[in-house]
Amino acid sequence: MAENIIIGVDGSEQSRAALAWGLERAKERGATVELLHVADDSFLSESVAFLSEAQRASEQMLEAERDYARSLGFEGELTGTAVVGHPIVEVEVASQRADLLVLGEHAGSKWAGSFFGTRAVKIAAVAHCPVAVIPTTPVTNPTRGVVVGIDGSEPAQAAIDYAAEEASRRGVSLSAVYAWMPPLTPGLEYLWSEELIESQRQAAEEAIAIGVSGLSTRYPDLEIQREIVQAAPVSALLQIAENAELLVVGSRGRGSISRLLLGSVSHGVLQALPCPVIVTRDTAK
Repeated sequence: MAENIIIGVDGSEQSRAALAWGLERAKERGATVELLHVADDSFLSESVAFLSEAQRASEQMLEAERDYARSLGFEGELTGTAVVGHPIVEVEVASQRADLLVLGEHAGSKWAGSFFGTRAVKIAAVAHCPVAVIPTTPVTNPTRGVVVGIDGSEPAQAAIDYAAEEASRRGVSLSAVYAWMPPLTPGLEYLWSEELIESQRQAAEEAIAIGVSGLSTRYPDLEIQREIVQAAPVSALLQIAENAELLVVGSRGRGSISRLLLGSVSHGVLQALPCPVIVTRDTAK
């Protein structure tokens, strides 16, 4: 069964960068594409006339973006959905029928990128499928393949598995990164002896070994680079993935309440976007 990719569209520069990335992926994989536009009803009157006009405008936007997708040379199966409603709610519902949800970045303005950029972090937290958030400026001539963050958790393991498949399919290396920092407690720095730091390093090596175990059997041609960095995880991943094709991180989503929160690492990298970022879902949730 072909992969189904849903791409959020709103006509902005940020959205169109995501659209181009998603269409290219779909062409490579023979995936079907669904364009999704949600007219935010937060500021609309509840009158039938206002809602009807919003629906009409949403459908016009969708049609324009469908035409733009075809102008990029995409000839695969292309459908579209135009709705009026709460953006996060509507996208969460749509994500249940997707294998990947693709969104554009937030440019820092209240209006730039519409809701697909400004609410990408919240959407990544509630989506039922992996979410790719694409920077407006592409990485040219990447010097790294796929980068993935490791911390020994179940969500991180899901990210490792996803990243390995991505790297193998692309024919590039996989960089497995474990970053850690000693607790910054003023006055207690003396507790961090060389022995304690060494034990942390060993724990990091063990976490990476467990995380990548079995990958060489599944992907015999995959080059795996193991990197242990003594730095804040977000900073380490941003630096290492600066010239990468893709960065993959896990979401800690678990249960009806915690699913509304994104882990600090995934939240941090989505705010900076050193390259295309995919937030995976914990399959055990």
